Amino acid sequence: MYLCKKIAIDMLRKLLRQNISKAQLVGFAIANFAGLTIVLLSIQLYLDVRPIFDGKDSIMKKDYFVITKNVSTLNSLVGSSGFSPEEIARLESQNFVGKVGSFTSSQFEVYGGISAAGMNFGADLFFEAIPTEFIDIRSDKWHFDPQKRFVPIIVPQNYLDLYNFGFATSRKMPSISGGTVQMVRFDLNIAGNGTVEKFEGGIVGFSNRINTILVPEEFMTWANSRFAPDSRVLPARLIVEISNITDPAIATFFRDNGYKIEGENQSVGRMAYFLRVAFIVCLLIGVVIFALSFAILVLSIYLILQKNREKIGNLRLAGYPRRAVVGFYFSLTSIVNTAVTLLSVLTVFALRPLYMSRIVRVLDSEPTVGVAAVVIATALALLAAISLLNLLIVTRKVE
Repeated sequence: MYLCKKIAIDMLRKLLRQNISKAQLVGFAIANFAGLTIVLLSIQLYLDVRPIFDGKDSIMKKDYFVITKNVSTLNSLVGSSGFSPEEIARLESQNFVGKVGSFTSSQFEVYGGISAAGMNFGADLFFEAIPTEFIDIRSDKWHFDPQKRFVPIIVPQNYLDLYNFGFATSRKMPSISGGTVQMVRFDLNIAGNGTVEKFEGGIVGFSNRINTILVPEEFMTWANSRFAPDSRVLPARLIVEISNITDPAIATFFRDNGYKIEGENQSVGRMAYFLRVAFIVCLLIGVVIFALSFAILVLSIYLILQKNREKIGNLRLAGYPRRAVVGFYFSLTSIVNTAVTLLSVLTVFALRPLYMSRIVRVLDSEPTVGVAAVVIATALALLAAISLLNLLIVTRKVE
């Protein structure tokens, strides 16, 4: 009995296989492979590049923007270039903002001088202060004690670079190191509120983040209350910690509110935004190709079933079960789909080291480990979905 059943099934498969177009199956397999590979590779590439923008060890981790209002003739005349408490609160409420700090400027006169080799050098200065958590320099001297009269100062790194590679080079003068500069002490004369007091100043670090002359916030609060007690001004600059540099709302919010980002930090957000757009475009292309390949498969199955309609009807009248006919076509498409899925995953494994070597070299970042489980899970989910749809289509078509 079992042998007769097996012979009958083999005869059924031979009859059904006669009108199957190998060219159609190959065309479907190629299109399916191309679409699925693009989908999986796009997901893997996005997962590989994403930590560079917002991962724990991201090169853009905790990116900071220093923002000001656009200066125009109108706000220059009416003096409205500062940020009100309401504007700061609205900025803090944005999803892409982590923290906001205000620049506090000195409301008193500062004159700094130094004596060397019998010669005196001096210049008028200005100070600003921001919360310590926004400063990229850590120093045990970064505090102020009114009794000791020492004011620690942080200056931009490019000040030292301008001297070494600009002024010193043109005047045939020796370059100086940051350590040498930090050994120098100079006099600070602070005037305001009818008094003049002398302090000692010293540079304790060089910042790559803040382009101003910084003093501790505690000194600025103390000095403003002492030398300019009646002066109250709104902060003209804010420093903003960006929690998600890839958020496209960043550029829109700043533009709509007339805020200007100092430096080139905004280009990072644009780069991340275009990366996301490129990923979505590649993913959509892959999905379209994948969908078209599936349409080719469905059309092929319909054509085969239509061509074999009379033969299938005769087989059903001869006693062949519907399950046997459906099982043949389902097995055929499942084998092709499984082979294509496996080949696509292997292709992602093969291509990933090629582009990761370039990413690591160009961006100087640590590579992530292996093909993501999300990619494999996506491949298996698509395989299961296609197989289920194929089964439903064939089952409905075979009466």
